[in-house]
Amino acid sequence: MRKNRIQAVLVFLAATFFIMTAAALAIEKPKDYPTRSIEVVVGYGAGGGSDVFARAIVPEARKLMKVPLVVVNKPGAGGVVALEYVQGQPADGYTIWAGSTTVLLTGGLTGMTKYQYTDFSPIIRAQHDVMLLVVPYGSRFKNIQDVITDAKTRPGEQTWGIVGTAQGYQAYIADSFAGVVGITPKLVPFDTAGRQLAALLGGHVDAVQDEPATIIDLAEAKKARPLLSFSKDRIRPFPTLPTIGEMGAKDFPGIYRGIMVKKGVPPEIVRYLAEVFTAAYNSPAYQKYEAESFLDLRKGFMGPEEFEAFFKEDAEKVTKFLKRTGVYQIRK
Repeated sequence: MRKNRIQAVLVFLAATFFIMTAAALAIEKPKDYPTRSIEVVVGYGAGGGSDVFARAIVPEARKLMKVPLVVVNKPGAGGVVALEYVQGQPADGYTIWAGSTTVLLTGGLTGMTKYQYTDFSPIIRAQHDVMLLVVPYGSRFKNIQDVITDAKTRPGEQTWGIVGTAQGYQAYIADSFAGVVGITPKLVPFDTAGRQLAALLGGHVDAVQDEPATIIDLAEAKKARPLLSFSKDRIRPFPTLPTIGEMGAKDFPGIYRGIMVKKGVPPEIVRYLAEVFTAAYNSPAYQKYEAESFLDLRKGFMGPEEFEAFFKEDAEKVTKFLKRTGVYQIRK
């Protein structure tokens, strides 16, 4: 058995080496780029979804670029601190945004920053996550109908923990379900997923929105109970879980993560980065991480043009939501 495991590891490493070597040879570098280390900025703390994503894809990109790519966490204001930092750097390709790109929409559209999503150039979208609504295992809510009934009895009092800000993208995700069934939960923002889960397990909030990879161990340990998937179809780790699609939802938003740069980076560098990170995304190591983390439950990958079109369409939907809820604001 041990011999078979060693052989499997060796085959995996050999496959990775040949794939990444072939990719490196096929990608044409721009003149004089890169010649020094590149800063990869994550707008959230260590251990969160954006941080884990960056640290999964960056090593694969580093193999191709042959320069240091340094992941730097700059948490604060739901990602806006990092957003403004990236915008404050030269548009030369040596500062890259990695992680959740949804704050690039909501930060500007809610007036938290003067910068808009149009101030960034998409490189790739790598993930489009599916969120779950989760309660403590011992909660009085045993199914999603219990949640709906209680929320209608106590309008604005039932509490849902979210990561980010109360007016951010997680609020938009919550509305994709709450708006359909006619409930108004009170959203309680946390700056990290760890603090959100601590609040859930401590009984300080009624429910949280979180990802399957975070919840599956807690569910198996009977510490948390997922009640709903914010998806159109049922998902692999929780095949019996009802979905918002089954309840009449038409949109199925989820946190999406990717690579962006400041608008103005030369086109040849944008092209090069897109090719590098596409190859990194397709590497066996990165694909293994996505599968093990249940980040492959729906299509995630988009190249620069497709990602830009998606971003524009999503911005229109989010803008309508923010105007309807009275928090839309553009800072001059």
